[in-house]
Amino acid sequence: MKDDRGELDLTKQIENLTTKLKSVKDQEESHRKLSGKLQQDLAECKRDNVILSDDNATLLNRLRDAGL
Repeated sequence: MKDDRGELDLTKQIENLTTKLKSVKDQEESHRKLSGKLQQDLAECKRDNVILSDDNATLLNRLRDAGL
């Protein structure tokens, strides 16, 4: 079925804008989920970094105590 409404037709403009808004909202939700995942990954990396730093200090102290 051919749409014979012109570009200035308000109902057509509303439909187009509604479609674009849905697309933007879907993209926003996708970005929100990705951001949450990245925040979790960053927190995990920070925790791991603290653990590795502590392990490194412990091993360095053992080497020093052993006279190396």
